[in-house]
Amino acid sequence: MGRLGRPAAGDRSRCRSGSHTLTPPEKGNTMPGYFVIELDVEDGPSLAEYEREVTEHVVAAGGKFLVRGNDFQPIEGDWNPKRIIIIEFPSVEDVVKYYNSEPNQRLKKKRLAGTVGKPAKAIAIKGVSYGPDGKTPAEGGLDETGAVIWR
Repeated sequence: MGRLGRPAAGDRSRCRSGSHTLTPPEKGNTMPGYFVIELDVEDGPSLAEYEREVTEHVVAAGGKFLVRGNDFQPIEGDWNPKRIIIIEFPSVEDVVKYYNSEPNQRLKKKRLAGTVGKPAKAIAIKGVSYGPDGKTPAEGGLDETGAVIWR
């Protein structure tokens, strides 16, 4: 398995049941982490109930919903997901911690039970960190200790 719980290069194993357990990356990450989910779920009372519950747990874990829905415009390729959710956390470690938490594992069972069509897909991805002057580390570089130099 790769560092974030996905199959490593050359590993052909697949998980259609949603039983991945993520492994936290190295400590020291100061960049935001994003939990990106693509799924096809049935709308209805159970989805509304699930969304109320999951919102409570995401917020308690330090997360913030950035995208949650199906109102999008495909602009390149044939990607046409039914529903996309993007949740921002303070770090990728926080995404992993939330994903592996008891509340999420319990709610994941509800989410997967309401999934139709293709299996759900989810990733944890590191975002870009901006300094006080609005520049990224790539624009400022690092000093000899590995600290970001904001220019």
